[in-house]
Amino acid sequence: MLNQRFGLRSLSAAVTLSMCLVITSQVDAQSGTRAPRPAQPPASGGSQNRAPQPAAGGSQSRAAQAKIAMDGYCPVCVIDMKKWVRGTTQHQVAYDGKVYLFPGEEQKQVFLADPAKYVPALGGDCTVCSVNMSQRMPGKVQHAALYGGRLYLFPGEEQKEVFRADPAKYANVDLAMKGLCSVCRVEMQQDVPGKPEIATVHQGLRYLFPSDEQRQMFLANPAKYAVPANAPLN
Repeated sequence: MLNQRFGLRSLSAAVTLSMCLVITSQVDAQSGTRAPRPAQPPASGGSQNRAPQPAAGGSQSRAAQAKIAMDGYCPVCVIDMKKWVRGTTQHQVAYDGKVYLFPGEEQKQVFLADPAKYVPALGGDCTVCSVNMSQRMPGKVQHAALYGGRLYLFPGEEQKEVFRADPAKYANVDLAMKGLCSVCRVEMQQDVPGKPEIATVHQGLRYLFPSDEQRQMFLANPAKYAVPANAPLN
């Protein structure tokens, strides 16, 4: 059982996500079902001075400048357990300019093993707003959807329903260079497709690579390989 795997002492802090939140087909996308909203964000706790552990990949920032992601809810619990579970500042990770909180060390280590799998699409910004308005607008955990094993956040139900009506149109707006390896483009002047399982996130954009060698080159110098900040999204 996933609950036993993560060793959660209590599920009283968890609000079960509706399974209808997982859009697996166009029929599901048009069903109009709603997911329950998560409870109020967790309090900061008594360990505010604990420095978050940086994850490999993502654009890093100092803890003092980083914002708590997802109102403090655990991204691993949402993706793997379909539950909203509050994290704690005792277990935190800095990744791509945000701090992610976890209820325990096990969830934290799961995140560290593959951060790109668990962070919200487009860094938590609304993919619908990006496509339809050409704007980066922050989403909210109260308006969330799961699609293709990824979490999407929206500023309101209107944008969420637009996404549900045609998720394929908005799902990969955060995919840099249409999934081609940016390192291969710079170093070899070749368009080489990356692999979804070999990814990192930089400034909210997802970069794919054919092997970990290219990913490590990107992480060592993202400014050299990342697309310009003002480049249009997919």
